Amino acid sequence: MPLSAVVTGAALTLSGGIPAMAADSSAAAGNDEANTETASLKSATVKVSDTETARITRKATAKATARITKKVKATAKVTAWSTRTAKATRTVTVTTSASSYDGAVAQARSEAKKKAHERARAAAIAAAKKQAVAKSKQKAKHRAVEKAERLGRVKFGAKIVSDAAKKKGTPYVYGATGPNAFDCSGYVGYVLRRAGVTHLNRTSSGLVSDTKKVSKRAKKKGDLVFFSSGGHVYHVGIYAGDGKIWHAPKPGSSVKKETIWTSSYSVGRVKV
Repeated sequence: MPLSAVVTGAALTLSGGIPAMAADSSAAAGNDEANTETASLKSATVKVSDTETARITRKATAKATARITKKVKATAKVTAWSTRTAKATRTVTVTTSASSYDGAVAQARSEAKKKAHERARAAAIAAAKKQAVAKSKQKAKHRAVEKAERLGRVKFGAKIVSDAAKKKGTPYVYGATGPNAFDCSGYVGYVLRRAGVTHLNRTSSGLVSDTKKVSKRAKKKGDLVFFSSGGHVYHVGIYAGDGKIWHAPKPGSSVKKETIWTSSYSVGRVKV
């Protein structure tokens, strides 16, 4: 007799013909019901969801170049770290069999829980890695740009001060723009042009519009120091650090470095 299957509820019953030798043995024992042998197998299907949270840290390195003028540029390389948290939920369905229905349920639940957790964990880690890498790249690029700009400004200021010092002792002549004589704005304009700054106003008051105002406390080497009276700018010099400026003072004097002598001044950073 061919093997057949009958499903009743959660029970899967298998039935079929008995082999000839087994039938003869049963007949000898006088068992009329031994012509059929029955075996039962319990089956269960379980669906399980699981959630996993993963925290991942990644780093990225970025490089940026800031060009302050055609003659002054700086390159910065920065590494940034970022930690991101991601959560993922996965659901799996497992069907299994055991000698009893309760056993089948327990086994299916155990297997489903394990698989759901593994899938959720893998998904959470993948998402966290992707987020962390993207964030660290973004941070690194931003910091590299900022650092390059700072370094560029430092180099720019150093060049301005260095070029200003090279004209030490050059006589003051009203209206002169160099290279052998200067008035105050002519001297500042000459030095700035050597550093690659073009399109400058000629006068002290005009140079104010070529700069961005910064606080006295925030002034850096290479910034311009404007002196004014009654709202009128009458003199300009180049900040040299340590409270001093390079400037062409007045008729009868020459270019020199001098301590700022008054508090009635403002500071401007050249727009480049």
